[in-house]
Amino acid sequence: MTAWTRKHCVCTEVRNLDYDEAAAALKIKRRWLEDNISRLPHQKFGGNPAVFCMCDLRVIQAMQAVLPADALAVIEPVEPAKQTPTTPPVRALAAIKPAKGRGRAVAQV
Repeated sequence: MTAWTRKHCVCTEVRNLDYDEAAAALKIKRRWLEDNISRLPHQKFGGNPAVFCMCDLRVIQAMQAVLPADALAVIEPVEPAKQTPTTPPVRALAAIKPAKGRGRAVAQV
């Protein structure tokens, strides 16, 4: 059995939220949490329903964040592309013709 740690959790006072409280805090429907629970950080104690701490909710928000390219460029500026040596274009196999060989030498008698 692997020992799991909750490295993302920095709560000094853990307040476990049930599905309804977590959904209200995230301003989403409870059903979405229930349908996606296997992909979301949560705590599970025996046969009880899953519970969430505020750190779990922060991770869930980060997982669902959508950043358009313009916003991402402001957050993480893009470095100019490095110049790579250009290679000649590759010709299609159908365009390749056999080389013209040397003509047959006529045997002189």
